[in-house]
Amino acid sequence: GGPGGARPGDGRGRRAVRGVRPLHPTGPVDDRLATIARTQIQRAPWPDFDAYDASRHPASLRRPSARQWWRRAREEYGSIHEFTQLAHVLTTLRAPVALLAGLSRLITDEARHATLAARMAEALWPEAPPADVFEWPPPSTPWDAPPADDAAKLAWVADALMTSCCLGETLSRPLFEALATVITEPVPEAVVRQILRDEHLHAAFGWEALGWTLARLDDGARDEIQRRLARRLAGFERSCAVGGLALEDLVGRELVVAPPGPDAPPNLGQLDPETYAMVFYATLEREILPRFDALGLDAMRAWRARPR
Repeated sequence: GGPGGARPGDGRGRRAVRGVRPLHPTGPVDDRLATIARTQIQRAPWPDFDAYDASRHPASLRRPSARQWWRRAREEYGSIHEFTQLAHVLTTLRAPVALLAGLSRLITDEARHATLAARMAEALWPEAPPADVFEWPPPSTPWDAPPADDAAKLAWVADALMTSCCLGETLSRPLFEALATVITEPVPEAVVRQILRDEHLHAAFGWEALGWTLARLDDGARDEIQRRLARRLAGFERSCAVGGLALEDLVGRELVVAPPGPDAPPNLGQLDPETYAMVFYATLEREILPRFDALGLDAMRAWRARPR
């Protein structure tokens, strides 16, 4: 998942079933389950959330930052939803265990990232649990339900890998790198750097897995992936053009992401819209489009054909 904005929710609310306590991703579990989870996700020294003193900052700064971290937690949770569906479809196709093993690592990482981001939101907004203040709509996937036919399933897998990994995870790395650079406090920076540590693997897995999948598609299915690429590029452009910025607005501007000076205002985990958009377009030009070309897709044709 990205640092915010790349995977918007669908806006649906939650409905409680009569007689059943509503669940929440940040809700409690018993101690043994919590211990199992910690064993899987705390692979590095955990940020010291309990020692974080949020009261040093006004609510007007903390609330939007907490909301942004909450949104990141939802996006990372949404990636669990996407990757588990992908794993299910690959298993029904009898995909190699090695492919599923790599994907299972991504699922565990996203659980780790969702936990880190939610804990950061809670640390920034101790007045009340963020679950009581900010929404957490049910996750949804950016693609249709998997088809029944095995050949069509493989094309579906290619689209899912292209969307979630090759685009989503590849963009997350430079966005988190920029975020880690501009944050002014050690605890939120530590959270970003823990998430960032996993992002390169996620993107690398996606490109390799997409190459494996494309090699097994016939010409008609590859043509369909070429058409879908145009739509996926358009979707990411819309969600990454934060604040309505478009490519035309950034022509001639230089992107410089520098550590904040001693007099810089506090930054608890937010990127300004211009940095967000410029990182998107720079990563697209230098990394994403060339890598699609290397896999035999015509990336520039897809970019020019994207719906606007």
